[in-house]
Amino acid sequence: MAKTVSIQLKTPSVQAMIDQVREQIALRAHQIATERGYEAGHPLDDWLAAERQLVWKPALRLEENKDALIAKFRLPEVQPQNVQVYIDPQSILILGEATSEEPVEGAQVHGDEFRYGQIYREVGLPAPIDPAQAKVRLSDGVLTVSLPKPKPEVERKQPKASARRRKVKPPKAKKEE
Repeated sequence: MAKTVSIQLKTPSVQAMIDQVREQIALRAHQIATERGYEAGHPLDDWLAAERQLVWKPALRLEENKDALIAKFRLPEVQPQNVQVYIDPQSILILGEATSEEPVEGAQVHGDEFRYGQIYREVGLPAPIDPAQAKVRLSDGVLTVSLPKPKPEVERKQPKASARRRKVKPPKAKKEE
């Protein structure tokens, strides 16, 4: 059953949230670098390790057809009220929280590979869109964001050029006197 997820436009306060998440990742990446003695050539590895530890980046499929961009995110067991989608003409931002479920009373958990924690995924779009036309739904653990492409402006009608054939005559040679 599809459930509705609210869409919001990106605002300065949303950018502040993005900056906060990035700052947390940067601090953790610095800690990782410190722990391994600042070996040269690993800043990207440190950033990615920090990101994996601090946030859940759901898997993405981004499709494009002639009318729209369609972004699909895998969010199994995430409830619509725990997800916010922010859209601007150039990007999509998914923020949220995946909470763990309590084990059945008396049960002992021997393994748990489910993803929990802060959801964070920002995706740059290959073509500008109109955020006001976006539609979002969460169904069967997949968040689908439909982003219709703006309609091209109606081209001004211009008169068709006449396509008559003309025989081109070579220039006449001047007679020498």
